Amino acid sequence: MAPTELATSLQAIMPPPAIDTRYTAPAASERTVSRVTVICPDCRNMAPKLIHDFASGDLLCADCNTVIGDRLIDSRSAWRSTANISRQAEEDARMLMSLQTIATQTHDTTSSTSSQSDSGSNSPVVTGKDAILSRALRSRTHGRAAAQRHERQERNLVRAFNEISAACATMDLPRIIDDTARDLYKRVDAENLHRGKSIDAIIATCIFLACRQKSLPRTFKEICALTKVPRKDIGRTFKFLKEKLGAEAGPMSSDDLMARFCANLSLLSSAQECAVMLNQMAKQRDTLAGKSPVSIAGACIYMASHLVGQPRDAKVISHVAGVSEVTIKNSYKLLFADRHQLVSEEMLRVSPMASIEFLPTP
Repeated sequence: MAPTELATSLQAIMPPPAIDTRYTAPAASERTVSRVTVICPDCRNMAPKLIHDFASGDLLCADCNTVIGDRLIDSRSAWRSTANISRQAEEDARMLMSLQTIATQTHDTTSSTSSQSDSGSNSPVVTGKDAILSRALRSRTHGRAAAQRHERQERNLVRAFNEISAACATMDLPRIIDDTARDLYKRVDAENLHRGKSIDAIIATCIFLACRQKSLPRTFKEICALTKVPRKDIGRTFKFLKEKLGAEAGPMSSDDLMARFCANLSLLSSAQECAVMLNQMAKQRDTLAGKSPVSIAGACIYMASHLVGQPRDAKVISHVAGVSEVTIKNSYKLLFADRHQLVSEEMLRVSPMASIEFLPTP
């Protein structure tokens, strides 16, 4: 057989040689990225020393510090260091390690035998290392609970302070009232007097007390309208806090209410001056003895408004003063009965239109 025919026959019989498809890494002298030879564009080094900065995603040349590539993807392992663990977890781990060390040191000196606390109980008493760890963990739990409780108290205190400031701003009260009401609420919180009480009622009462102490009193109705707290709740809380705190409420007289009521009724200064003089004369003669300051102020304003020719209806005055119309008219009856002794010449000179004949008959 000819050699050519023999080679052809062997080639047909033998299988084709296997091709190695595995990737062969380039030589060390050829620094490649993505199978492309890297050349530094600045120093023109064919095999530069490369630095992979995964923090910024840059590929740097170590010779000239030129950025060759950017937006690199970190292909390293996805392990995370303890720096990524929360601070609370690190503190717990350190404390547990220290507790284990202390327990190990004291375990040799602690008696391993223990008797049961109760002979009828079947539960064993934990001693040694386990007892130390158990006490430490309980202490840690109690510490966390105390911290959470303190944080909750601080949050409630801030909320109460914000509500007090908002209420004082709504009533145009001075800053000293706001500060005094805050101090009162802080004392209530420190002595834990708000347990079982409405927080809104305590806030309203603190504002009411602050106004009394700084000689800028407000009536219960004004505080109720501001805070939306029932008058009965404010009255009950007022008596409770006044007794527990020993706070001086300060007296409230009809003189303190006269200017504000007259301003709310849009009366002129002559009517306000006449009402103040009428109030002073009524006190000297005890005409309205036993009546509340709000009732006295309402009755004197009702009489003075008619006396100077600026009449205001008893229903309107009752709405401003926060007392019933019947209460004002009953007090006015006493003033009208003593009108000749109460109305002086000086009072009639306040306004040229003032006359005792303008007083309505009750």
